[in-house]
Amino acid sequence: MRRETQNVLLVLLGGAMLKIAVNGQYLRYVKPWIHPWLIAAGVMTVLLAVVGIARDIQAASARAHGAERDVAGAGHEHEHSSRSPWLLLLPVLAIFLIAPPALGADKVARSGGRSAVAQQGPAGGAAFEQLPAEDAPLLKIGDAVTRAVWDNSGTLDGRQIRLVGFIVHMPDGSVDLARLVITCCAADAAPVKVRLQGDGVNTYQPDTWLEARGEIVTHSATEANAYVPSFEITSLTEVPAPPDPYES
Repeated sequence: MRRETQNVLLVLLGGAMLKIAVNGQYLRYVKPWIHPWLIAAGVMTVLLAVVGIARDIQAASARAHGAERDVAGAGHEHEHSSRSPWLLLLPVLAIFLIAPPALGADKVARSGGRSAVAQQGPAGGAAFEQLPAEDAPLLKIGDAVTRAVWDNSGTLDGRQIRLVGFIVHMPDGSVDLARLVITCCAADAAPVKVRLQGDGVNTYQPDTWLEARGEIVTHSATEANAYVPSFEITSLTEVPAPPDPYES
């Protein structure tokens, strides 16, 4: 690979990192705490490219002057240009305008029975703090599922709660409300979800974001169903996708 091409690729990589760091799209790929490190990596990558480009320009200029001296007696000079590699910068505009979406329904459907909750939790269950006294408090799906699986104090029994997630149509015909949990980046994403029970759940397209109000069915999350509790809905409301689509 030519040095010019390497420098162009560095500019492309560093510029892409800075772009997603500035406009918030980095949240589709990594956790928020990585933001300053992403900016630092983008700046350093661009600086390396700039230094490399400057050195290449100086070297090309020196070679050109040497060639001019070699042909001075012939009464004419040759002007050499190395502009063609810079045409590779044109795809940068296209790449900067296109960013892959966050992982969603397809990732969850392909995860099968794998769950971010199935492999964790205290043996024999545990006592959890009581839910806020407000009507239908908003919980993370991961928190609701964790309580449904491991809570032996019944904090969810008979309580209306609200959950925000996206619709997933599972291969077996069921409809889930899901979120993905990441530890570091999207590569380690694992789903947490509840199985929606009620009228109208099949009318929503995959990846539709909803706020679901309802009640977790007691003892419905078991090892046999990969710790996916049933959620009896009383209302469903479409909502915009949150800036950070993943749960921590």
